[in-house]
Amino acid sequence: MKVIPRVVEHSGFTLVELVIAISLMGVVSVLVTTMVGNQMLGYVDTARRAELVAKADMALQVMARDLRNAVPHSIRVSGGNALEWVPVQDWGRYRKRPDSSLADPVAAQVATLDFSTLDTEFEVLHSGTMPALPANARVVVGNTSAMGSAGINLYAGSGSGTLVPLGSHVITPSGVIPAISGNQITLAPGFQFALGSAAGRFYLVNNAASYLCNGTSITRYGGYPIQSSQPTSAPAGSSAALLIDGVTLCQFGYTTLDATYGMLTISLQVTDSGESVTLVRSITIENRS
Repeated sequence: MKVIPRVVEHSGFTLVELVIAISLMGVVSVLVTTMVGNQMLGYVDTARRAELVAKADMALQVMARDLRNAVPHSIRVSGGNALEWVPVQDWGRYRKRPDSSLADPVAAQVATLDFSTLDTEFEVLHSGTMPALPANARVVVGNTSAMGSAGINLYAGSGSGTLVPLGSHVITPSGVIPAISGNQITLAPGFQFALGSAAGRFYLVNNAASYLCNGTSITRYGGYPIQSSQPTSAPAGSSAALLIDGVTLCQFGYTTLDATYGMLTISLQVTDSGESVTLVRSITIENRS
C-alpha cells in the first residue's frame, strides 16, 4: 500500500499585519488616554472650583456674622477696600419713664436716663443678674446715620478722651467710667447723651474693627480705639487675623436704605492655579438704634 505524505500548513502573522496591528493598538491607546486624561483634568478643575467657592463662601459668612453684630449706623466703607464697624459687646434697654411702682417720685425719676442734664445713673430693664461690663466699656445711646454730624454719630469727635460739651455726643468718652450697681449702670463723672433711642436701647462697646483688602488677601483688624477718621491700613495698636488669601478682587459697598436698615454688598474673587471664582453677597443690616 502506498502511503501519501500529509502536508501540514502553518499559519501566522506576516510582518505587515504585525505593523498594522501595533499601529492600531497605539491609536486606540492614545484615544483612551486622551479621554481618561480629559476626564481627570475636568475632575481636578471642578474640585478646585468647589474648593474656591467653599473658601470664599466661608469668608463671606464670617464677615456677615461680624457685621450683623455692629452698633447701628456704625458700618462705614472707604475706597471700596476698607470696611469698619464698632462691635457690640453687650446691650440692654434703659428705663425711659419713671417707675410707677415706686412711691418716692424722686427715686422713680432717678431710675430713668435723663437727656436734659448730666446723668450719673440709669436703671437697666433686665431680669436676673446683670452681666459684667466689658473691659474699657463705653456706652452708646441714640447713634444715627449722620456720619459727618458731630455729636449724633459715635465716630464724629470720638477720638478724644476728654469730656465733650454738655449733651453733644451719643457715646461716652474714655474719661467717663461706667459701672454696674445692682440693676443700674452708673457713670462717673456724669454724662449727658445728645439723643435718645426710640427703642430705649443702649450698647456697650470698647473698640472698633476693620476688614482691609490689600489686593491679595483680606485681614481682620480689631482691638483699636474708635476714631473719627477711618483707617485704610493696619490701625495702630490693633490685632490682625488673616481671613482669606488668594484674593484677586474685593469690593465693599454700603448703602443706607432708610432710618432702620442698610445694605452691605461684598464682591470677592479668589484665584488658584489660574482658576477663579467670584461671589457677591448682599447683607441686610438692621440699624434700629
